[in-house]
Amino acid sequence: MRLICTINTAETDENPYEFSYYLTGQGIENECEELPNDTSRIWVRDEDSVVKALSFYEQYKANPHDPRYRAQPETFKKEPELIARPQKRRLLSPAPYGPISILILLGVVTLFMWAQIQRGTLVPPKIIGIVQAPILAPVERALIYDYPPYFQERDTLFSIYTPKDIEEKKPPSAEARKLIEELRSKTTWMGIYDRIVMAIRSPDYSLTYDGPLFVKISQGEVWRIIAPTFLHFDLLHIFFNVLWFILLGNQIEFRLGGLRYLVLILLTGIFSNTAQYLMSGPFFMGLSGVVCGMAAFIWARQQVAPWEGYLLHRFTLIFLAIFVVGMFVLQTAFFILQITGKFELSIGIANTAHLTGALVGYLLGRSPLFAIRHQRK
Repeated sequence: MRLICTINTAETDENPYEFSYYLTGQGIENECEELPNDTSRIWVRDEDSVVKALSFYEQYKANPHDPRYRAQPETFKKEPELIARPQKRRLLSPAPYGPISILILLGVVTLFMWAQIQRGTLVPPKIIGIVQAPILAPVERALIYDYPPYFQERDTLFSIYTPKDIEEKKPPSAEARKLIEELRSKTTWMGIYDRIVMAIRSPDYSLTYDGPLFVKISQGEVWRIIAPTFLHFDLLHIFFNVLWFILLGNQIEFRLGGLRYLVLILLTGIFSNTAQYLMSGPFFMGLSGVVCGMAAFIWARQQVAPWEGYLLHRFTLIFLAIFVVGMFVLQTAFFILQITGKFELSIGIANTAHLTGALVGYLLGRSPLFAIRHQRK
């Protein structure tokens, strides 16, 4: 899809709808996009029609009052099969829904509902000396980035010494006490972030870690490097991620095709997931790393090849940038509170995934490998 013209009705006699219908009458599929401040943009779908459409616009611009540009409804009744209709936009999407996007959306919603059905207590009571982490549903345990033996033993502990027992301060059984002592003697990877906080608070604390990393992945469960992308903790989390995915993903798939679109998702997902795992451990989920990558990708394509017609208003980019930077500032504030001992918990937002996804998406957007095929030819 290519941008043909931008028309401001407050500054010119041109009528964007009039010209859009004229193009339609000439058999050229197009969209008329409304913008603030009496401005509209005309987009042509078919790359092969761009030159003709530009020529028509130059003629229209020279004499917008020419009677031939007046829409004649009967014209569209004579040969309906030969005349292209102005394209209607899909729900929330500036482009048709592609098969990859549809499959991902169905998968994300299905996994979320499945996990909600399986999940019980999410946040367990704290036991001194045992890593505090959410209790996941079985499907989440099978798909998050890593789920080492430490947490499998912890789940066994909570099955015999339940969160309810802990809250009611019931004494643990002999078996439970044995498991508690075993867990206290072990360590597990929860990210470099916590280790930095501990090292700053306690100078004697060592940053070195001799335990295993990438446990499940090294055992052959390679799907875990991308699977956390399709999991979500709660309804608000999935709602906003899916909303942005629909807005950004469909127009990328529409221009790139399924294969390159899938490569974009895989690369942004894998790199953002891995960076987040190294920063904060395995307990993270969501499409947000990929969504930030998509936004940065579109921004890069708008800079490199604006004629490709990606629709992403600068205010939308500003909003996303404010969100990402705001979360980073908030994370920094929590970090300062943690190292001073005034706050123990870190904010549960995957800032590393956001920033890494955005960086990878931007770099891919600058690559000619992701140009629209027609342009590369």
